[in-house]
Amino acid sequence: MAKRKSERPTRNGLGTRLLTPRLLLRPPAEDHGASIARALRRNAAHLARVTPSVPPSSSLVAVAQRVAAERREFTRGTTFAFYAFIRAAAAPPAGPPDVVAKVVLSGVHRGALQGAYLGYWVDARHEGQGLAYEAVRAVIEFAMTDAKLHRLQAAIQPWNARSVALVRRLGFRHEGLARRYLDVGGGWQDHEVYALTSEEWRYGPAPV
Repeated sequence: MAKRKSERPTRNGLGTRLLTPRLLLRPPAEDHGASIARALRRNAAHLARVTPSVPPSSSLVAVAQRVAAERREFTRGTTFAFYAFIRAAAAPPAGPPDVVAKVVLSGVHRGALQGAYLGYWVDARHEGQGLAYEAVRAVIEFAMTDAKLHRLQAAIQPWNARSVALVRRLGFRHEGLARRYLDVGGGWQDHEVYALTSEEWRYGPAPV
């Protein structure tokens, strides 16, 4: 049976929509500030262990500024930030839906490299449900096709076995240990470096 037009993924700047069986991923909209702030407050302790430098502020002013910056960067193609929402709640009758995950392609380099850094988090209430896999897979497909990137790199602290398993499942190669790589939680932390190139990406579009 043919899908309704509204169910098809769209990829057009800030109008980009990525669909997975359970998620809608999209760049931040100006009216998503309250949802993002709630997610950051819920996950403050959760994110403090993995967020470089100072964890993001959950104040509405700070979130609004971040949303505006992410929208500019998405348009310029320097950073692609996607927020994930449960599809059944993507258009509730009142109020913005809850953010359940975020996936970011940051530090986009063109020229001879054509690469970016992959980062992601999932709401602690939704861990262990496979939503991170759906979200990250969809954004990788966007990176390798629409964004025309050649290489993605993910840096993961050695203790984070769940995240290591995720990138390995998606085909990332382990490239080595970067000593004192990022300032996380007030100290320089070692990170395992994983990478994936477009030649190695084998999954293709995610089912929707």
